[in-house]
Amino acid sequence: MRILITGASGLLGSNVLLASIDAGYHVTATSHSRPIRASGAQWKAADLTVEGAAAQLLDDTQPEWVVHCAAATDVDRCEQDPDWAFALNRDMAAAVAAAAGDAGASMVHISTDAVFDGGPGPHREIDPTNPINKYGESKLSGERAVLAANPGAAVVRTNFYGWSPNGRTSLAEWFLGNLRAGEPCNGFTDIRFSPLLVNDLAQALFRILQGGASGIWHLGCTGQFSKYEFGVRIAEVFDLDPNLIAPVESHTVGLRAKRPKDLSLDSDKAVQELEIDLPPCDEGIRRFSVLEQGGYSDRLENLLAEPSRP
Repeated sequence: MRILITGASGLLGSNVLLASIDAGYHVTATSHSRPIRASGAQWKAADLTVEGAAAQLLDDTQPEWVVHCAAATDVDRCEQDPDWAFALNRDMAAAVAAAAGDAGASMVHISTDAVFDGGPGPHREIDPTNPINKYGESKLSGERAVLAANPGAAVVRTNFYGWSPNGRTSLAEWFLGNLRAGEPCNGFTDIRFSPLLVNDLAQALFRILQGGASGIWHLGCTGQFSKYEFGVRIAEVFDLDPNLIAPVESHTVGLRAKRPKDLSLDSDKAVQELEIDLPPCDEGIRRFSVLEQGGYSDRLENLLAEPSRP
């Protein structure tokens, strides 16, 4: 299986990359500027915001599957610079979707739970969307642009965490870094979500592609946490002091963009129709710890090592 992964230097892309290599796929990994060195994968630099770049990339690599991970994910920067957010989350996504459709490749596009306004969840795929910040608006526009350009594509709404090649990128790594340093940190008590371990997400994405699924799918852990509760679980699993985490409400810390309050996802559609295994939240956190003990985070860090010079 030939698979193309965009945004392969980021948290999601790098984990999908390793999962693809481990599955024995023929992998092409793309990133804008950070070189990737991984045995079993080819790296191509690509600025997919440039007109025609996505079509050229698909023509060069001839993938059967495309996993589009590249995106603008800094919520506060999106609020400050919406043109940047829409260029990456809508226009780039549409270009990749159109190129995948023209090439006859199956595609899965990664969206977000932030397309909802934070009303009572868990949210289903058919529930009304109503984003309250520019990040959510740009991602919802991206969903619509992807499906308009390529009706056969799959769009996945999710919220994930895990080990990243840069370190302290995911919320779990942020909590863990502070806790290990003995630094006090905040945990939001008023924001609930269904965080999925990125390794489980990667396997679910493969299942979607294998099944030829299209349209919108929700992928979250079974159950939900407040972000404060999530941090406390991280502390407990890693045998660290949960009292370092202060329970606070999100409006008290001066965030630029509004945050939706309930982002929990109902993933029953994926579980029932595609038989995707989505474990409980606590199980995912335990596996997050086991992965570190087995050296997984070191594998990710080595992906972005500078290529050796001749």
